[in-house]
Amino acid sequence: MSETKIVCNLPPSFDDLDLVFFDVETTGLSAEKGDSICEIGSIKVRNKKVLDVFHTLINPKRSIPLQVQAIHGISDEDVKDAPCFKDIADKFISFLDNALLCGYNVGFDLSFLNWELKRINYPFIELPSLDILVMSKRTIPDLNKYNLASLVDYLQIDNISLHRALGDAMATKEMFFKLKDILERKGIIRPQDFITLYGFDNDFFRKNQQPKTSLMRESILANVSLKVDYLSYNSDIKTLVVIPKELMEDKGRIYLLGLFPHREDMVKLNLTRILKVEII
Repeated sequence: MSETKIVCNLPPSFDDLDLVFFDVETTGLSAEKGDSICEIGSIKVRNKKVLDVFHTLINPKRSIPLQVQAIHGISDEDVKDAPCFKDIADKFISFLDNALLCGYNVGFDLSFLNWELKRINYPFIELPSLDILVMSKRTIPDLNKYNLASLVDYLQIDNISLHRALGDAMATKEMFFKLKDILERKGIIRPQDFITLYGFDNDFFRKNQQPKTSLMRESILANVSLKVDYLSYNSDIKTLVVIPKELMEDKGRIYLLGLFPHREDMVKLNLTRILKVEII
């Protein structure tokens, strides 16, 4: 049995890191209600060079509803002789190795993968993971739609066939590198910074956030000010000076509550938009 391991120290440059862009097609929208994966498409990249591809249809061991077939075009006939998930699990986990995972709405894909792994008593995937949908919304904040087709069109990505796993993985790869170019011009460069702002909430993400939250708690107890680099809602990094008062949770998100010096109005900063903090 292969196992994904949590490696908490990311290299300082994307040039030294394997990225896996992946997508799954499914029989429906809920693994918990019995839906299953019927296709996986993954592309491993380092420094923009494709190193390897993992692609397979999967027999979901249940019928694919006609309305779902109409979306991705995968029929029961297509998957009847395909391997079951358990037959490809070891090979797929080995393919991932210790890469940084990138997916459009990555939580959906990981929920299905982890549910399939749970069914065969495998450990969950806990690798560092970027959500390219969140990355898109926070980098291009003025779009009307953020579906994959709209983003492909806006970013002028050509020769991509959508709604199949490998095509969607390829689109996600192209989107990532176009968005990364925009972000680097704003000073967002390190893989760790990308995880901080666009990471999927798993064990790796929470471990990555711990130094930041520890420093905030220390400053609250000491009643000292913080310098905060913050991703604003118009996608710029702004440096703020804040007198921190409280860390609070609201609807599953953590916020820093504080005051601006010489003002009495409270500010509420989303932890996932705080790039870094420094006690001053």
